[in-house]
Amino acid sequence: MNRRSKRKVWQEEVRREILQAALSVFSERGYHRARMLEIAERAGVAVGTLYQYFPSKKALYETLLLETVSRIHRRVMEALSSSGSPREILHRFLEAKLEILRENEPVLRLHLRELWEARFRGVHTERIRVLFEEYLDRLAGVLSQLASPLSAHPRFYAALVDGVIATAVVEALEGRRPFPEPRDLWEILTQPLIPRENRHA
Repeated sequence: MNRRSKRKVWQEEVRREILQAALSVFSERGYHRARMLEIAERAGVAVGTLYQYFPSKKALYETLLLETVSRIHRRVMEALSSSGSPREILHRFLEAKLEILRENEPVLRLHLRELWEARFRGVHTERIRVLFEEYLDRLAGVLSQLASPLSAHPRFYAALVDGVIATAVVEALEGRRPFPEPRDLWEILTQPLIPRENRHA
């Protein structure tokens, strides 16, 4: 590995350390009370170094959120693009989505809290909307193959399925119920939304 490559690896490691430290401080103190100095100290870097990577606290928070959303998007799209029957793909999708959401629970819990406090409602709105639309289109494509009256309206069908998952996850993030298990949520989804003849397809 040459000097330039080593420097790039080191820079990426510093960046990861900063983002991890930021998540820790934001989670403990909330966005408003978090200080860049404390984030730098937690990451083990000088505050000047921190500002070289992220020019402001808002930029740091936005990066943390967007990278989390992008990771979730990649995992979910991989599952929805896999081979198999519609039911197999949907089951794989549900497992993948719940797994990646659980892995990123600290960031999701943080952002949910900030949303309730009326902050960041416009954070990367357009970029996140594009990812969500791509995901919803892919989910609609799978659902359209099911023998259900809802298949005639695949986008609406996809929004219903996503809404059930989102509600269960938000309730868990708010501490009102445990984080949903794939098998439990699958049972909930198959009752009203996935036709009986497809449950064991």
